[in-house]
Amino acid sequence: MYDVIVVGAGPCGNMAALGLADQGISVAVLDWRTNIGDKLCTGIIGRECAELFPPAPEHIHGEARSATIVSPHCRRYRIERSETQAYIVDRAAYVDSVAERAQGAGAQYILDTRVMDVSVGDGKVEVTARSDDALTKYSCRIVILASGFGSPLLRMVGLGQAKQDEYLVGGQVEVAAPDLKEIEVYLGSDTAHKSFAWAVPLADSRALVGMAPRRRVEGQMEGFVERLRSDGRIGEAAGKAQTWGIPIRPISPSYADRTLVAGDAAGLVKPTTGGGIYYSFLSGRIAAGAAQEAIESGRYSARELHGYEREWKAVFGRELRIGYYARMLYETLSDEQIERLMDEFLSDGTITDYVGEDVAFDWHSKVILNLLRHTSIRRVLATLGPSAAPFAARLMQVRG
Repeated sequence: MYDVIVVGAGPCGNMAALGLADQGISVAVLDWRTNIGDKLCTGIIGRECAELFPPAPEHIHGEARSATIVSPHCRRYRIERSETQAYIVDRAAYVDSVAERAQGAGAQYILDTRVMDVSVGDGKVEVTARSDDALTKYSCRIVILASGFGSPLLRMVGLGQAKQDEYLVGGQVEVAAPDLKEIEVYLGSDTAHKSFAWAVPLADSRALVGMAPRRRVEGQMEGFVERLRSDGRIGEAAGKAQTWGIPIRPISPSYADRTLVAGDAAGLVKPTTGGGIYYSFLSGRIAAGAAQEAIESGRYSARELHGYEREWKAVFGRELRIGYYARMLYETLSDEQIERLMDEFLSDGTITDYVGEDVAFDWHSKVILNLLRHTSIRRVLATLGPSAAPFAARLMQVRG
């Protein structure tokens, strides 16, 4: 019998376990993987994330002060800042380091164990897990589901109505790239359906090449890799591309009796880019605080736990909302409209005039709202057509 069981040893689950174990609360973390943190991810974190949750120096592949954005017509626009905006990290090692700290504080990790069932009763939660063809039952006072996008466990705790029906299809492969020096972002319908693709340099002349389209398009990932290879941007790929789902809208409610849902499982991901590490850390920390409060008060009903959702919404709920409307607006644009916008606002470094120097990698709403303050931007939005109008209007309403 544990105070808390955390399902999922990703950034969210590990941060929740660390927060609880630091307070002397008995916590077990169950995960089907054997290598903690080993999940598909580009591994880019912003400066604020690095300050709050510092990666070890050996886990940092490089710093990012600039990036090149490639338009649908292959025009290249370079954006550069005077200070570091983000860090490219070894995602697996970074996430595992949080798990090591949690274990050092007393959290128990039970790996190579797949959770098959979660049953919430009057006095406890019973978690059934399979390992080596044997079923084991674990009990706790409250469970934190940090089990990733599309987790079937949500239905088991009564959140079957909270479907994650809006998502991206991420795909990524590691390649040789001795000449790639900075992050490159590629736009256009022929590149990634209603989204974008990337090339991110790592250490040792390697890079991650990937995309996050709205839906899988046969041959699109392979075509993008071949395009970069033909252009001399990359060399050979190390294996086949892997795919994963990325939610772009949070579920609600993200809690039930004796249950908190956090991280990707709750859809707490940046809708603009699909980045999830920072918000996973934040939601894991918030979930740990909510679980501790429930244990101290002895109150575990959904009504008593709804403050958890209120808290994460206060921290980054507005960010998710603005990012979602901005993404939906982008998805209405044709390649020609994207080309025209990039030419108008990225040529000659004019983007700085619109968003300023003080931008935050992990808080895209600031950039979006800064853009909306300019009459020329609003004038362009008004010309994008009826499909874009509802999302442009929503953004203007949020801006106030």
